[in-house]
Formats: sequence, C-alpha cells, structure tokens
Amino acid sequence: MRIIWIIIIWLIVLWIRSAQGRRRMEQAQSMGRAQTDYVRRRILECFSRMLAFISKADGRISKCEVDVASRCLKSLGISEAEYQRCVAAFNGVRDFSPEAFRRCAADLVDIATNETCTLIYEMLWIVAAADGTLAAGEDDLLRNATGALGIDGFLYYHFKRSYFGSGGSGGTDGGRSGDSDLEKAYAKLGCSSSDSDDAVKAAYRKAAMRYHPDRLRAEGLPEGMIAQATRSMAEINAAWDLIRKTRSL
Repeated sequence: MRIIWIIIIWLIVLWIRSAQGRRRMEQAQSMGRAQTDYVRRRILECFSRMLAFISKADGRISKCEVDVASRCLKSLGISEAEYQRCVAAFNGVRDFSPEAFRRCAADLVDIATNETCTLIYEMLWIVAAADGTLAAGEDDLLRNATGALGIDGFLYYHFKRSYFGSGGSGGTDGGRSGDSDLEKAYAKLGCSSSDSDDAVKAAYRKAAMRYHPDRLRAEGLPEGMIAQATRSMAEINAAWDLIRKTRSL
C-alpha cells in the first residue's frame, strides 16, 4: 500500500512540474511573439520614414513619389492598422536632412539584422528608380546610407549599376535599355565580364549570402519584404546561370 501511495505522489509531482513547464513555455512564446511584434513595428516605421527621406531628397516631393511610396507600403502585405501607422511615420518626416536620416538609420540598425538593413537599402533603390532618373539628392542619400546602415559600401555601386546602369536611366524593374542581358547579369552579381572565373564565383557566393529568408522571417518582416528578398535571390541565381553557361563553368 505504501508503494502505491509513493507512486501516486510522484505522479502528482510530475504532473505539477509538467504543468509548470507548459506555463513557462507559453509565457516564453508569448514574450517571443511580443518581441517579434515590437521589432516588426519598429522596422516598418523606420522603413516608412526612409521612404519619406528618399522622396524628399531632391528638395521636393511630387504626387508621383507619394504614389510610389504608397504602392510600396501596400505591397508589403501588412494590415490596415499597420499601413496607417506607416503613413503616419511617412508624414511625420517634415524636412529632409542627412542628420535626420542618420538617426533613422541608427534606429533601424539598433533592432534589425544586417540582412534586413541590406534588403531595405535595396528597396530604397527600387523606389528611387521608379521614375527612371536618379536625382542628385537621392544619389547622395543612397551613397551615404551604406555607412549609416552598417552595410558594405560596395552595395552603393552595385545597386546603382544594377538599377541605373552605365546609361544613367532606370525603371521599376531595374532594367536598362542600353545594357545587354549578360551585362545586366554581371551587374546583378556585382562583377564584370573582365573578371576571372574565380572572381565571378566569389561574387555570386557573396551575392547569394546577402539574403537569408529564414532570418528575415524570424524578425517578423511582412510577406511583401520576404517576397522582395525572394525575387532578388531568384534574379541573382538567374544571373549566375546565364554567366555560368556563357563561361561554360
């Protein structure tokens, strides 16, 4: 009989410990979701402010630029409440100044990974290229943004060549009429046709490491941003396939 009571007591103790463990796990998951939501909200607010900065970098903001920024935000697949917060953050930027942009970039770096900062930097280039021209103010902002965001300064030259090319004109798809498909492929990887096979392979590996969808998802980024990272990754792979076939690698 005593053994039976010992077994019953131990079963009760195990049940209590299991229940406590489940509660701790639920609390940890709840805290994790709250942290993810907080990071997501701040990233979206920083991105919205950066859209305002890039729109005002040429000294004025046109209806076309507002429409492009609005479409960009809506393409993220965020809720209406999140969209309204983004619009408020966008409208909260009254005037452009390099110092104000640096403060915004510092806020983003404080909570986001390098991959997220790189993705947002590319999205700024996409917005800048939407009207087909790169204003001097936009060029200056994007050149200085790499340092403010703590990303490789090479990316300024890479994205400028990728979205505007040698002809100085761009578009929403990053296409340049003056460059061949092969030249565009080299620009996408950040190398040139004169580079050695080893240098091109290294450029591809570096470009492929630029985005990690799993890490981006872990930060709670909206599906629109994940989709952009996926598109960029697909373009990098397509560029590599073309170059690899051309060089018979």
